[in-house]
Amino acid sequence: MNYVVDLQVRGSSLRVIRCMFREEEQSSSLQSGFDSKQDSSKKLGEFLNLLKAVVKRKLESFPKNRLKTSIITSQELMREGQGSIEIRDPPTEAQQHLIRSLAKVLLHQFSSISGTARTVNEGQDNLFLSLFVKKISIEQLSVAYVPIKLNFHEKINLDQHIDSILESEGIDELNTYQVGPVDKFIIYPFCCLEEQGEVKNGSILSTEFDKIDLEVDEGDDFEGETLNTRTNSAGNFDTPLSKQTLSLVNISYLPGTNFEGQWESLYFGNNIKERLYSYATISLKIARFKQTGDFNQEDIKTLITNNKLLLVHGPPGTGKTTLCKALCQKLSVRREFSAAYDTIDTSYKGIIIELSCSRIFSKWFGESSKNISVIFKDIEELLKVNEKHGTFICLLIDEVEAIASSRTNLSNRNESTDGIRVVNTLLTQLDRLKKYHNFLALATSNLLDSLDDAFVDRADGVFYIGNPTAEGILHILRVCIKEMITLGIILFHARSSRFSFFDKYQDVLRKIAIKCSTLDISGRTTRKLPLMCLSEYFRTFPVDDDEFILALAMSVRKLGAARK
Repeated sequence: MNYVVDLQVRGSSLRVIRCMFREEEQSSSLQSGFDSKQDSSKKLGEFLNLLKAVVKRKLESFPKNRLKTSIITSQELMREGQGSIEIRDPPTEAQQHLIRSLAKVLLHQFSSISGTARTVNEGQDNLFLSLFVKKISIEQLSVAYVPIKLNFHEKINLDQHIDSILESEGIDELNTYQVGPVDKFIIYPFCCLEEQGEVKNGSILSTEFDKIDLEVDEGDDFEGETLNTRTNSAGNFDTPLSKQTLSLVNISYLPGTNFEGQWESLYFGNNIKERLYSYATISLKIARFKQTGDFNQEDIKTLITNNKLLLVHGPPGTGKTTLCKALCQKLSVRREFSAAYDTIDTSYKGIIIELSCSRIFSKWFGESSKNISVIFKDIEELLKVNEKHGTFICLLIDEVEAIASSRTNLSNRNESTDGIRVVNTLLTQLDRLKKYHNFLALATSNLLDSLDDAFVDRADGVFYIGNPTAEGILHILRVCIKEMITLGIILFHARSSRFSFFDKYQDVLRKIAIKCSTLDISGRTTRKLPLMCLSEYFRTFPVDDDEFILALAMSVRKLGAARK
């Protein structure tokens, strides 16, 4: 089985390691008289390889049913292994000294071993993980199947195999072979921007782009100040966007703590998450290849249709917007589409620009389409600024039917031509931005049939997300209740523990989930159920676990009666 592992590194411990490498870099520079910044980056890469090797060995020691858990926290790792310690954030001086000493010893052991199977002494694994790992998110890759691999003498029957595939309604997995990654664990270390604590302002907001100094030295990593600038309130970074655009959009920098854990908390059937992630990754990869490839004929660049637009649709409350934001977070963490060196740095890896469709429309004729033009013009400038650094920009258009309604329906209803101009402008601007290899557009809609055919046709992938199944509802309930357990809202019997809670109520929760699925409730309603339970039956905290489960069942029963 293959697993994708997102390894969240403890930001405070990472700063200690960075400081250690900087000190060694400065000392080496003084002695040799040469800049050793490249050696410092190499050391950081070696440290990450060491961390991945230790994490991989730890995960290989877990039973397979343990790896089905979406998230393993540092607290769980400490409870499962001797030698772990709990450190403060930020660590004390004594803890910083321990971090430095352990890292030096293990790096020396790791670097002295050659070959692909490099490792270190197992006895210090638990201590090392407790110092540097904050959370491990595990995603089990679904098995990909293709028609059975033909032997040399069977190739004469290739046409028959093709006919059977095209004419059959399903795929017989017994006559297929598995394809996919050969690695058992694919590990992506990352650290959220808010945890790194070394971020400085980069490109600064100005209403006039010709007043912005966009020239940044390649080694500066956006850490220098620019001249003739003003500070913008969009996060820890500053962005070259006009005031008008900032009033119409919301900006988030990735990877960020606000989006962490959202991907793991979402559950959909038909491998929707994996398919959406694959579409987005391949789209950005193709764009990069077309950008950097060596083509003898320019016409070749136009053969592959790659609009970099993905459309997610379905009924309200199914988690479409949350899924899109979580997707961008994962893209910024794994960065499979980028050729950049896999390292943890203090610069942002992606930007989400959320377009508020309700703010687009104006009472003045022609102003609505002008608003869209201004937004896309500013996004284009932002794409140019971040293009050489490999930072991707995601435009998230929530409830896109507001600005991409069918022009035929608008004409038949004798609507104002201003609405048609908005659609025309949106389509034109999307076509302009698709040439940038670091651009990705995500759109969500509750009404697919109301969208303009030209907009839907531009989507590289269209994904339907319906109300969750019983298995999905069970997953959502487990995630919500686990959070309430972590917060201490639910009190346990003296003989019970938080780790045996889900084993104790596994069958009960499954019954509740099946009942919810028969009511065909949305994921949003499912997430509200624990809150409904508390608000209807309890006034004080904490709550007894048996009483909570009984109240949860009663809330579902009331919900069913209300929907009749």
